[in-house]
Amino acid sequence: MPSDVRPGVHDLTVRAEYRAPDRPGSGVLHVERPVRVFVPEPGVSYVSDLPFTSERNGWGPVGRDMSNGERDPADGGPLTLAGTVYDKGLGAHAAGEIVVELGGAYRRFTAEVGVDDEVGAKGTVAFEVLGDGRTLLTTGVLDGADPVFPVGMDVTGVRQLTLRVLDGGDGVDSDHADWADARLVP
Repeated sequence: MPSDVRPGVHDLTVRAEYRAPDRPGSGVLHVERPVRVFVPEPGVSYVSDLPFTSERNGWGPVGRDMSNGERDPADGGPLTLAGTVYDKGLGAHAAGEIVVELGGAYRRFTAEVGVDDEVGAKGTVAFEVLGDGRTLLTTGVLDGADPVFPVGMDVTGVRQLTLRVLDGGDGVDSDHADWADARLVP
């Protein structure tokens, strides 16, 4: 990465021109569009960019870099917790589980977790992180009115990381859970 490009989200404008090769003198088509580009930190891996060993989700597929939507892939909205929009992360639904292979290559896992703003205060979930089948963290029950819960733990030597979303004890209605900015540091 060039030294003048900082990690994070960058808003750019892309411009293109097109001349029809078979119609000389027909003019030029000009198109200009805004685009957002995400530049990751060097060495950091985002869980949403890794292949899943397995995935189970309470409603529809797990959203990569988007909230849990309905039944179709890529039908979620932006990952949003307490008014903050996250460009990277996983949108899940209770009861769900995501497993990724780490192969012992990372030392730290971090994320911001909570109930996505799209369901208001309706959802209630708990989050669980396991390393090689051993519980590393279990949150209490969180709902949409709770602040973001920061997660950070040592995963040195862990070969398989499991991220679970558990029902908050009142059924799974509106249990949209976000693993926002879920990242692994080597």
